[in-house]
Amino acid sequence: MHSIKNDSLDAVENKKITAGISSDILYSCSGKITDKTKGWKFIPSENPGGTVYNEAEGYYPDKGGQLLGPSVPTCKNEFEFYMFSFDAKAAEDCHWGVSFHDREGEIIVADIYSSIYAGRDIQHYEQVVYGRETAIGLYPFVQSVRGVEIWNVQIKLISAKEASEWCDSLYWTLPPLPPVPATARMKFLPKTLEAMKLGRPLRVVMLGDSIVNDTFNSNFQSLLLRLYPKADLRFICSVLGGTGCWHYKEPEHFKSYVSDLSPDLLIIGGICHREDIDAIRKVVEMVRKQIGCEIMLMSGPLGKDWRKHGTGKASVELPEQFWTPDPFVEKQKSLAAELQVEFLDMATTWHNYLGTSRKPWQWFHRDNVHGNDRGKQIAGRIIETYLK
Repeated sequence: MHSIKNDSLDAVENKKITAGISSDILYSCSGKITDKTKGWKFIPSENPGGTVYNEAEGYYPDKGGQLLGPSVPTCKNEFEFYMFSFDAKAAEDCHWGVSFHDREGEIIVADIYSSIYAGRDIQHYEQVVYGRETAIGLYPFVQSVRGVEIWNVQIKLISAKEASEWCDSLYWTLPPLPPVPATARMKFLPKTLEAMKLGRPLRVVMLGDSIVNDTFNSNFQSLLLRLYPKADLRFICSVLGGTGCWHYKEPEHFKSYVSDLSPDLLIIGGICHREDIDAIRKVVEMVRKQIGCEIMLMSGPLGKDWRKHGTGKASVELPEQFWTPDPFVEKQKSLAAELQVEFLDMATTWHNYLGTSRKPWQWFHRDNVHGNDRGKQIAGRIIETYLK
């Protein structure tokens, strides 16, 4: 997210929209947008002040009313990048988002949520979004408990190169990840590595919960395409909020969330496994018996910001703090070694990074558990670094 503070509302309403670099504009609407704007409607809060269910996130505090935009047709190639730009002003932190839909009009579970930041001035946002398999259109929206104003929406197709440059511009504003130890990597992913180098089509299915969804939404796909210019990568996000392998091991769920998607590489991740290591084992065994694809197990990044913070003010930097290792992560690591599947320990890398970042409490989060663009970008960089 890039923030550009403007001096007046007139400056924003009258300026020419320049977000993005591509000429492939799919949707553009200038001026202030309300529920009276053509194609936009307001959807009231489902349970003000209470808890609501979102398939991609599970049960979480209600995010407020939603100003929902029209369906914007996506491109014929489902695995594309889009830039969603707008100007916004909000009294408190709230959310922007994108939902994709299929040919039947059904909303695809794997949505995209991130932050709009509170402020007195209007701020400009440029966001990159990766497409979804089977999607023919997307809905942009903003959502807030106390209200949010929005102007000058534009959605356009951009290249993977432009997406990676957007990732870079965000990453340069963050504390850098420490160097990755020179340990053996990609040992159990020879076909994946070969396919990325030679340009063979590769279907990568990411299985898990809302944390996997956030990781997927980091746009790390563009970083891998930069690393492997010949690669023909198709990424599919197969998630259900609050759900882990205890759910996906059931035959009917395994079929719809895994085998029907025909992965060449299955990435199993998230933080909602209920510490059921046997369920992860069962899913790995089912993959080997029924599909035979390569497998990577990831421990979960993100989750709650566990640091002690005192005031909790977003502007107060914190001292370095140290994460207590999670015994379940060690169980996952041992299981991966036993079953000879790739293991990416995102949890340890993420929490060590968070503890030494010195950034304010919740600076990397959009709510109590999920990442904003900053948090998601670090998750994506961990994957990129591992797969180099």
